Amino acid sequence: MNQERGADGQRPGDGTDGATPDSSWGWRRPADASATRPGQVARPTATGSFDEPGRPVRPTRPYDDPGTGYPTGGSGGFGAALGQDDDGQPPPGGYSGTSAPEPSPWWRRRPPRLATIIAAIAMVLVLLFVIVDRIAVSVAETEMAKQLRTSVTQGLACGTAPPTVKNVSIGGFPFLTQILFGKFTNIGVTVENVPTPGPRIAFVQANLKGVHVPLHQILTNSVGEVRVDKVQATVRVRYDDLNTYLAGQPGDVRVNPADGGRRLEITGTADVPIIGPQQVGGITTFEIHDNQLTLVPTEITLRGALNLSIPLGGLGQLLPSIALPVGELPFRLTVNQASTDASGLSLTATAADVVLPKAAPPTPCPSGQG
Repeated sequence: MNQERGADGQRPGDGTDGATPDSSWGWRRPADASATRPGQVARPTATGSFDEPGRPVRPTRPYDDPGTGYPTGGSGGFGAALGQDDDGQPPPGGYSGTSAPEPSPWWRRRPPRLATIIAAIAMVLVLLFVIVDRIAVSVAETEMAKQLRTSVTQGLACGTAPPTVKNVSIGGFPFLTQILFGKFTNIGVTVENVPTPGPRIAFVQANLKGVHVPLHQILTNSVGEVRVDKVQATVRVRYDDLNTYLAGQPGDVRVNPADGGRRLEITGTADVPIIGPQQVGGITTFEIHDNQLTLVPTEITLRGALNLSIPLGGLGQLLPSIALPVGELPFRLTVNQASTDASGLSLTATAADVVLPKAAPPTPCPSGQG
């Protein structure tokens, strides 16, 4: 049968009705712009392929003009264009082309460095060590004070006021190592109001070096006698206490510092032949023997109307030497040097191989004594 032919001379459905060889089933490929009729404007088309019937063309290459690659927001029912929100506006901060990075999950985060953990643990251990060390020092100072108090009060006559032991301190750090080795490096102590047969001693400031306390005695709380390698001390005598003692001696003798305490001036009353009683004075030095301090005048001056200087070889006996007994000092100290300053005398004393007795409460005096 003959079928009607169209104006172009083709039968309907014969596959040659204006379609190009690349046409798909039932779909005519858009005519090229060059094939338009004269005077007809070609419509722009997007290059691409149809994935599914009824869906818009998917571009296969980017457009030069941003924003024309996809439908704009609200056009054709397709949502927001690239880089815009639902209202067609750019997002806050502008379009960056990439989304904001998401935070890493906790299991992906880097764990703390091992060195940081070790340093923190070390600091805590050091702090604990220092705290324990200082507590141990405080306990040891309390116990040593009892032992030192027993030592300085031992042998006192009944009725004698006991000296005061204070300012006990254990030097050296760390102290725990000293306990471990059973030897304390240095113990400082101040003993006040030490009784003597001579002038009153204001205080004895001593340092006990090499104090042997065995570790097992500390652990069992059975510390007995304590051996000390050596003791160095300063014995202090004030001028007021010295003059109080001299007031009971013949001649009404007194001492006063001269030249800011660099020298010691001595004055008194002496019976001068022919002239009679006269006020005399001089500069004195010290002699030390068997814990006894002796004031030795080096110049004698007659005060008053004559105002004469008398050589020591002449009438020096007018102002004889004056003994100042120190007596038995704590820790068996022996005075070996003396010096003066503006307020008193400083005696340097030492001792070696001292034994501190076991701590014990004071012994009460027998009934009727003290």
